[in-house]
Amino acid sequence: KPASKVPAFLHVVDIAGLVKGAHEGQGLGNAFLSHIKACDALFHVSRVFEDEDVTHVEGDVNPVRDLDIILEELRLKDEEYLQARFASLEKTVIRGGDKKGKPEYDDLMKIYKLLSEEKRHARFSEWNVREIETLNKHLLITAKPIIYLINMSEKDYIRKKNKWLVKIKEWVDKNDPGASIIPFSGEYEMKLLDMPDDERAAYVEKSKVPSALGKIITTGYKALNLEYFFTCGKDEVKAWTITKGSKASEERF
Repeated sequence: KPASKVPAFLHVVDIAGLVKGAHEGQGLGNAFLSHIKACDALFHVSRVFEDEDVTHVEGDVNPVRDLDIILEELRLKDEEYLQARFASLEKTVIRGGDKKGKPEYDDLMKIYKLLSEEKRHARFSEWNVREIETLNKHLLITAKPIIYLINMSEKDYIRKKNKWLVKIKEWVDKNDPGASIIPFSGEYEMKLLDMPDDERAAYVEKSKVPSALGKIITTGYKALNLEYFFTCGKDEVKAWTITKGSKASEERF
């Protein structure tokens, strides 16, 4: 029973949903896309419940359509960004003869062709070490791993049924193979959050379904290639977050 306990944590930023045309500035698209660019991975929340009090920008609930719209907006934003970068690099590399900038230019051209011609996200291709360094430098949105969170009504979450679950699984298998899909209920999680510990435990026991937050957090860690270890003493137990496979000498604590 140490005097202090310091847990590991996953920093999650809530970014409002995008709309069709966001890459061109529709809604608050450009601001939201800039926020996404600063993140290391994405939790993509898809709503599958009906609620008259919760309107949908497209007029009805269709998560498969929403997935198509959002991923296309992310692709188009990266395509737009690379077009702007080429305008700058062409001045120095092509017309200015900058040999040092030529490898980066070639890498970006290869990435651009994947996005614009093949209509694929950057994470769906194999890259060499230099190309990965280029991707990391430019923080392309489509290079970031995505975890799909399926937001269900409490009733559907408890009974583990919803007409969209199979359709979403089919979409992810086709468009983002290997990506994690986690059903959860925001309604259920909020109820648990507002309850005292004993009441929460009783409600979970009665519902026969656990909170999904633990799974969401650990899956986020895995997507970022992170793990943690503990240091223990009578004064403090602390969880430290590190990159998987890294050595102590490579980490800063």
